[in-house]
Amino acid sequence: MQYLPIIFVRGYASTQKDVEQVINDPFYGFNSGSTHIRVDENENPKKFFFESPLLRLMIDHGYQPIVDNQNLSNQVKRLSGQLHKTIWIYRFYDRTTRSFGSQTEVRLEMEEIAKDLKNLIQNVKETTGAGKIYLVAHSMGGLVCRSLIQKIYPEQRQQAADHIDKLFTYATPHGGIYFEVGSGLLENLRDRLQLNNSDDFGPQRMYQYLTPGVQPNVQLPNDFKLERLQSLENAFSPNRVFSLIGTNADDYDESFGLSRNAVGVKSDGLVQIDKAYVTGSHRAYVHRSHGGRYGILNSEEGYQNLQRFLFGDIQVKLSFSNVELKDLDKKFYQLETRIALRGLPIPIYEQAIAHYCPITQELTRTDKPIPLFTAFLIPRNSASDDNVCRYALRLALHSFTKQETNWLLDFTKQETNWLLDNHLDQVPLWSDYLITDVATTDGTYNAKYSWNSDEKEPVNNLNPTSESSSGVYVAYVPLPERGQKVLGTKAAVRLEISQWQ
Repeated sequence: MQYLPIIFVRGYASTQKDVEQVINDPFYGFNSGSTHIRVDENENPKKFFFESPLLRLMIDHGYQPIVDNQNLSNQVKRLSGQLHKTIWIYRFYDRTTRSFGSQTEVRLEMEEIAKDLKNLIQNVKETTGAGKIYLVAHSMGGLVCRSLIQKIYPEQRQQAADHIDKLFTYATPHGGIYFEVGSGLLENLRDRLQLNNSDDFGPQRMYQYLTPGVQPNVQLPNDFKLERLQSLENAFSPNRVFSLIGTNADDYDESFGLSRNAVGVKSDGLVQIDKAYVTGSHRAYVHRSHGGRYGILNSEEGYQNLQRFLFGDIQVKLSFSNVELKDLDKKFYQLETRIALRGLPIPIYEQAIAHYCPITQELTRTDKPIPLFTAFLIPRNSASDDNVCRYALRLALHSFTKQETNWLLDFTKQETNWLLDNHLDQVPLWSDYLITDVATTDGTYNAKYSWNSDEKEPVNNLNPTSESSSGVYVAYVPLPERGQKVLGTKAAVRLEISQWQ
């Protein structure tokens, strides 16, 4: 388990009042926890507490916060020998307020914020003696990190990977912020007015602060493809990035719900689901909103993904292989997935139709396995002492029929709608839980599995295939009989187990 200093980078403060509230908090909001009501296994309501990501890192991993970046000597003495396990808060809004000496209430440009983050990283490395650091960012903070990685370091002929080991983002608008209403008028108005630098979430400014050598007055090229905004452009390996994506728009109630109504239901209330990840990065979908009481940052789901990505020992890639769906010209399929780990009260990953994020288009691919999820496991933190990680993967395949209609007097058929197939509404064609135990002994991996429909503990040993190599364990889990009838006799869940750090 590798521990490195962590730098937290917060998100956007929309008004000066919000800025003043932020700077009055020594931890910039990363110390905010939450209390909820959950239903237990007996369907009884009970309180569920989450202390905050900051406090949990302290409790679970022994991290200590550096409160004042400007007065380090006493803190360094106090934390001597533990400096690699320190948390630093990037307080970039301090420079924008009269409270800390600014002559005017100013807004820093994204490039300025990113340059100051570079200086903080250098200071942390020199103070702690660490070779690299972890970056953890919420919302706009992820764009600050990407500006540093993709523009600032390259312009100074440096490699981000020489300073940053991993980047974890909560609900970052990696592809910008767009609205379902207004047909682009709201985005154009936002980017033209540039109120409090809100145009930082539009393609013009994103192109400028993410592209080396591009000045703030350079216009977006006409042939620029907006998908590129979500790419790291070879500046940093996406394998070292984790994008946590919120899928709950309903509980984002800031500004009286105006944001969620404009952005639409396929979002966390502010960032649309398909814009909330770096292309090629590891991802997890959780039913949390962008912020507030049910926010993604102060959630157990977010923390569990964070600690496993940063400190996990084992990486388990799950994918579907050799899927053969029938009648693709007439039918449309959607796959729901859900991941639960032994000892945790919540799922750490969930793609569901009701949350507007099922696996869809990928189901038609036949050239390579269909990615399901990448799990990062910490054997020493498992609920038992047997050094075994157990997880349950729920799979549910739904079928829809393509509805065809005739247009008035024109007798050509047009595809206009998707309807649920003849089976009962909300009932999948096939669903089951794959329960898997993953263990490591002296650097050797092994795994057992069972399907929940078998009503057994994981007793079936998995044998590595010829795809395995030194340090990489590859095995295939055959589907139960019902799954084979729906997905094909050769369909299987592919497990790829390897070392992670």
